[in-house]
Amino acid sequence: MLTAALPDNLQSSAVIGAALAGLWLSGRYIHETLIDRTTCLPDLEHLGEPTKTKYQGKAIVCGGSFAGLMTARMLTDHFDEVIVIESEETFEDGSRKGTNLMQHNQLHAFGVLVLNAWRKLWPDADDYIKAADGRITLCNNNLYYGRTVNIPPGFKHEWANFCRPTAEVVLRKMTRTHPRIRFIHGSVTGLIPSKDGSDTVAGVTYKLANSDEQQPLDATFVVDATGLACRGSKWIESIGYQSPRRDYYDPFGAYTTAVVQLTPEAIAKIPWPKPYNEVAWILAVPCEVGFETRSNYITRWDGDRISFLQSTFNDLEPTPKTKAEVYAWARSLPMEPWQETLLDVMEEEIEEMEIHRCRLGQFYHLRYDLSKRLPQNFVPLGDAIMKFNPVYGQGGTKACMDVCALDGVLRRARRGNQAYQPVPKNLTSAYLKKQNPRAVGIMDFNKALDYPWGNTAIHFPGDTPSQGAMLLSWWKQVAVAMAHSDKVYGMVQEVLQGVAPPTQLFGARVIWTVLKVKLGLV
Repeated sequence: MLTAALPDNLQSSAVIGAALAGLWLSGRYIHETLIDRTTCLPDLEHLGEPTKTKYQGKAIVCGGSFAGLMTARMLTDHFDEVIVIESEETFEDGSRKGTNLMQHNQLHAFGVLVLNAWRKLWPDADDYIKAADGRITLCNNNLYYGRTVNIPPGFKHEWANFCRPTAEVVLRKMTRTHPRIRFIHGSVTGLIPSKDGSDTVAGVTYKLANSDEQQPLDATFVVDATGLACRGSKWIESIGYQSPRRDYYDPFGAYTTAVVQLTPEAIAKIPWPKPYNEVAWILAVPCEVGFETRSNYITRWDGDRISFLQSTFNDLEPTPKTKAEVYAWARSLPMEPWQETLLDVMEEEIEEMEIHRCRLGQFYHLRYDLSKRLPQNFVPLGDAIMKFNPVYGQGGTKACMDVCALDGVLRRARRGNQAYQPVPKNLTSAYLKKQNPRAVGIMDFNKALDYPWGNTAIHFPGDTPSQGAMLLSWWKQVAVAMAHSDKVYGMVQEVLQGVAPPTQLFGARVIWTVLKVKLGLV
């Protein structure tokens, strides 16, 4: 050994130093592995970067969904031509003529990961957001947990604040600026199997809007971004593959979104805690098993609108149907005095209130990852593979994770310096291997929060109502710690926003704060 020639005291020091270096390297490796396995940060770093080579043929994105439009832009870094086929008619300004989306008029969160991905894909994304009267603010939802919890000093993560229809307009406008993306108003009806018998597809069949004629469209890569319809599972079954198993649960949730248009007079009377043009999230009071069965979220949308989201689970209480019920629900839950004044002014000054009620439905995971055979140039993403509970605001985060996972696989799969390369033969499997653990981690967290509601219907094989009980127990303690520590709240926000691994919730600062709360030291 190299240390044999050293004096005994130096030998001991060398061994200890080598051991400490080994521990440091092992810890760093484990940390980086967890970052890659549970977040998309390593892939996000390269999202939107131009590539020196492209893949042969063209890519087709089936569906102009939130995830579909981001995917289309990302694919322009890998293919010369990208086609988006969407069934819903859109206008030149990017708005939809109509929509089948259940949550179109409901509150949405466009979180840290969403904003960062948009900035990577479109360097001028901030200009589009601001032009639509959206606000880019620090990621603070004014969580009320015994007090209004604030983000800590030095917290720099930002998110975007506007309603879903406006966000779609912004996203579609940005996507349409790219010269290599073409839109077709129509519906994909199926996949074209490869003629050589390989596990690939050769394109899609589709119908133009207001036409019954099916047309073929060749492609070397196809993405299912059909959202809740999950049409890809039926398409692959029709060409001889097994449809993926569908695991799901249903906590019988419902929520109401109510929207109030502020007047200049009302704006002037409300004691805003900061300049009005900086106001975004106003209040977040979440429901929690064992404490409160109802939630109340208040935000400022674009266009001088105030939005309420009020939810419950297991049909424990009907969500509000009238203006009076919306205000009564809000007042029955805690808030700061200035927020009470906000309600008073709106109720006295403004007659109209737009109300939308929504059943949440099932939250599911299509288990493509368990399929023995899949076409290896066909990828499902967004809600087409997994849907989360929207009350927790992580749907957009998960869509970004899917887009980043696919981008990362496409970047790493290139071989050599050929200008145009064939699509890799194991592309779908490689994507699912990267995408699945990231998404499953969020789903497991959702299940831990939703299973204990009592009547939750559980159809995940092997799961029970006590599934995730230890995680839920720790989460409740972390939530109490947030009420006493802004730094803990900042760490929790980073995890929920997908920019830190879940292990951060078990870090030394969080554990110490939980212990201090238990010992009555805070």
